[in-house]
Amino acid sequence: MIIAGEISGDQHAADLIEELKKLQPQWQFEGIGGEELKAHGVKLHYHLSQLAVLGFAEIIKHLPFIRKVLKHLREELSKGIDAVILVDYPGFNLRVAKIAKALGIPVIYYISPQLWAWGEKRVEKMRQHVDLLLVLFQFEVDFYKKHNIVAEFVGHPLVEQIDVQATEAEFREKHQLPADKPIIGILPGSREMEVRELLPIMITIARNIGEKHDALPVIGKAGQLAESIYDPILKENADIPVIDQDTHGLMKYAYAAMVASGTATLEAGYLQTPMAVLYKVSPFTYHLGKILIKIKNIALVNIVCGKTVVPEFIQKDITIPGISSALDRYFSDKNHYNTIKTELAAVKEALGGKGASARTAEKINIFLSKQGRSSDSEDL
Repeated sequence: MIIAGEISGDQHAADLIEELKKLQPQWQFEGIGGEELKAHGVKLHYHLSQLAVLGFAEIIKHLPFIRKVLKHLREELSKGIDAVILVDYPGFNLRVAKIAKALGIPVIYYISPQLWAWGEKRVEKMRQHVDLLLVLFQFEVDFYKKHNIVAEFVGHPLVEQIDVQATEAEFREKHQLPADKPIIGILPGSREMEVRELLPIMITIARNIGEKHDALPVIGKAGQLAESIYDPILKENADIPVIDQDTHGLMKYAYAAMVASGTATLEAGYLQTPMAVLYKVSPFTYHLGKILIKIKNIALVNIVCGKTVVPEFIQKDITIPGISSALDRYFSDKNHYNTIKTELAAVKEALGGKGASARTAEKINIFLSKQGRSSDSEDL
């Protein structure tokens, strides 16, 4: 069983399955994920769109449904699942880990929860319920070592996924964008709440900066979100180009961007695109998060760089003047712009080389072989 509750996790999980099938073609997979896992032959019990909620308050509203899903998974796990692979999504997946462990099923956690940021109290759950912990960053190995937990560094699968082949001229021609205007990337995230909350203000800011610097706002759309979420906003902004299924191209060739906090900030940082990062959740979630979060930065790109390289706008700081000023500086202060691009080079170095998915698959295969659940297993 494999469980990925978010779009980025769905892609990482699909890449992992592709590598696992090279090693063990007879393995079968089921669980929770999105279009990528489905395309790789995973039998989905639930689609990730049914679980993609952001924040504590939103989770509380969905608790009856979450309990229903967990009950269903418990029943499925009892039918003879050989192992569980959990991909990020900690609030939900740590519950699944507890259920699986109680049933005597080996638990593999790929893409560690960010316990170093907000959840050291959950470290004990990792110790009790996870048998193999595979992490994307070297500093996570050190964090878990401090808690007497062995974590294995595999590198980041983004390195393989970010593969923009088109030149800028080809990208612009493909999406019918003018050849001479710098692009302002608008990347409002992959969750419904993020798009509804962030896209309108991003558009307003991009229009203002675009008019001032003769730049072109372009919206990057998350392919797995329903059209109905975008439609009301896009109908009012029909003159702004929308790019679907090519967000890496947009990130690479945008002069600057506004990005919803999440994996996308890491992707844009890897491509060395100066950005402003936006993060907004319910007031309850935010105030609770302030109590729990133990690190200075919330954006992955800044966390990986070890300092605040790009500006973060959180909750009440998401204002038109504040974000506009940050973007305007990218256009008006070339030295500042070039400094940010140079500092973002640290992201590429931190993510390691290619082959993360293959390394992860090999470690899982070896682990399950030792468990007696590898080459002789019919259903995994």
